[in-house]
Amino acid sequence: MAKEQMKILITEPEYFPEKSLKALESIGEITTKKLSRQELLKTIENFDIIIVRIETEIDREVINLAKKLKIIASVTTGVNHIDVDYAKEKNIKIINLEGANSNSAAEHTFALILSLVRNIPNSFESIKKSEWKRHEFIGHELKDKTLGIVGFGRIGSRIAVFAKSFGMNVLTYDKYVTKDFAKNIGASLVSLEELLKDSDIITLNCILTSETKAMISYKEFEKMKKFAFLVNTSRAEVVDEKALLDALKSGKIRGAALDVIEDEKMLRENKEGTNTLIEYAKNHKNLIITPHLGGLTHESINDATMFVVNKIKESLKS
Repeated sequence: MAKEQMKILITEPEYFPEKSLKALESIGEITTKKLSRQELLKTIENFDIIIVRIETEIDREVINLAKKLKIIASVTTGVNHIDVDYAKEKNIKIINLEGANSNSAAEHTFALILSLVRNIPNSFESIKKSEWKRHEFIGHELKDKTLGIVGFGRIGSRIAVFAKSFGMNVLTYDKYVTKDFAKNIGASLVSLEELLKDSDIITLNCILTSETKAMISYKEFEKMKKFAFLVNTSRAEVVDEKALLDALKSGKIRGAALDVIEDEKMLRENKEGTNTLIEYAKNHKNLIITPHLGGLTHESINDATMFVVNKIKESLKS
């Protein structure tokens, strides 16, 4: 298709660097605009390509109105915000990341681990009050502790490399990797039950599927060590939030750090309402929450957007 005929919509322009925009110019006319749901529904019929992140939901309603749409490109690894099956029925190609932001996500996971075990956020809050209470914030070393990684793809395996450099023992649960693959990275492939039972820190780095939805719930918390920490940088729905809140309140686990929560969309859109985990975190020191920062660094945004641009170009050639 000629350049002047191809129309491209980018719905999260704040995450799309100038370099990547320049690389798209050879394809066609670019519109960069943050749209409300209603604005998207009104304008989607005009575009051949849409480039989104998790903030934009591409469901059946949007797809039915997208009469010209040929490609949905998401600058994310997960595509739970897209009705992938229906898009494919309509012969719309789906492009997403294949590890372009894995290092960023792995580093953020480890930052949360360190923040938990060394009480970094709480000690800084104390300092801002001009306090110097060292004894209240004595933490734990990672050396000789056991890290359990649920999901051993690009991100999980990268976390394992970091953990080994800290002198940690590493367990992993993943139905789709072999024992040899895990062993080559320094991890032992075990059952989920064994991982929950033996890990001092558990990190969730799996994609959201029917199998992984609410895979960490009441019975899983019962199997964990009483002094275990849980870190979730995957998708909020992997953890039953009511069960997590109960585990934190009752002392079934020592603490948790989350980069994702179920009310993310409500918070992003500044809608009225309260999230029980955020309310709990306001008055308790054993929960850390960050606003889905795992895959967001300046470096990963550059790499990820260029990856998507190149994939779009390849797709148009095929």
